[in-house]
Amino acid sequence: MILEETAREELRQAARYLVLNPLLHNNGRHAKMAALVHSHAKTLKAWFDDYLGWPLVVERDVIRLVKVPEPRAVTHQDDAPAARCCALFCLLLATLEDAGAQTVITELADKVATIAAATDGIPAYEPAEYSERKALIQALRLLTARGALVPVQDSASTHEDENRYVEAEGDALYDVDHRTAALLLACPTPPTRAEKYQHITHQSYPDTVEGANRRRRHAVMRRLVDHPVMYFDELTEDQLDYFRNQRALFVRQLREKLDTRLEVRAEGAAVIDEELTDLTFPKDTKDQFAALLFAHALADEPNATEPGKAVSGEVLTRISECVAPHLAARGIKASSPKDVRQAALTVLTKLRLVEPLDDGGVRTLPALGRYRNVREPSAPQEEPAAVLFALPGDEETDVTQS
Repeated sequence: MILEETAREELRQAARYLVLNPLLHNNGRHAKMAALVHSHAKTLKAWFDDYLGWPLVVERDVIRLVKVPEPRAVTHQDDAPAARCCALFCLLLATLEDAGAQTVITELADKVATIAAATDGIPAYEPAEYSERKALIQALRLLTARGALVPVQDSASTHEDENRYVEAEGDALYDVDHRTAALLLACPTPPTRAEKYQHITHQSYPDTVEGANRRRRHAVMRRLVDHPVMYFDELTEDQLDYFRNQRALFVRQLREKLDTRLEVRAEGAAVIDEELTDLTFPKDTKDQFAALLFAHALADEPNATEPGKAVSGEVLTRISECVAPHLAARGIKASSPKDVRQAALTVLTKLRLVEPLDDGGVRTLPALGRYRNVREPSAPQEEPAAVLFALPGDEETDVTQS
């Protein structure tokens, strides 16, 4: 009995770790968890495939959970690589297919230029231009962060050499991890076969009852596991019916395999877990604290938490002007109201509390109600990060807990 419970706990730890770290190497900081994944590989592969449609590749040196995403609502892209960096990232991956065991920046740059010149629709790579060299190094550093390229020298020396390349006077040497490079892209449809970029994440399902159920199950579970909130009005009618009919299944699987719970309200559902997220909120940072103050102020605006309420840019500016002095009063480096607004809305958009509008305003989303009628905090509080919907007592709610 003790051995069985130990095995279940190891399985939960491994599954949770993979959700947050979908690419593991069997050495370094991932070694302990990689060993757990190897021990429970068969069960983990079956579960991720059945409930999320994510292939789990477990090899001797590398482990890859291929997290195929569900479409997301429009969000700020402030922390995403620029389009040119993304294009160069893919071109660098293409060059690594036939690279040797080691390579240098200049060799990669020459190959990128050759591939770009021979490919319709991709702007030529111009190594003589500073902005191009800078973008190439940004893309290259994404590859090193993921282990596809491993610097031969220490990180400080390599970083210096990369900066010198940007200045057109340096080079750096890397080992090539071909298998990691081959596993990086999470796209069921190869880019060369996709007519549009949206098609690379398209997955085919059998035209059967079981195929339809798998499609709906994967779509719902991916939103629950990978999105801050799953709003019901963003699901298709078919997906919403499936969730309502199979809610107990989702609750049980999330509890048993990911050791978390599901909160269900009238407007949507969210996984409740302060650790199983890359969007912990609030945190003790300037942007996060600004967002917390902004959320409280925005939620207290008249009718702000009504579904789909539009809040004008003028109101957002007024809130920013009120929040900025509070940051300064708490010893946080002064920021202009414009900077406060941008930082706060970036965080709140990622959390699916608001949605930006083309006119500079935002549309409030139901989860913002979590911050209504709450006393302004004197410091960032460790509130439950994912208790997102209206406060209990505001409306009749339905909460499912483990």
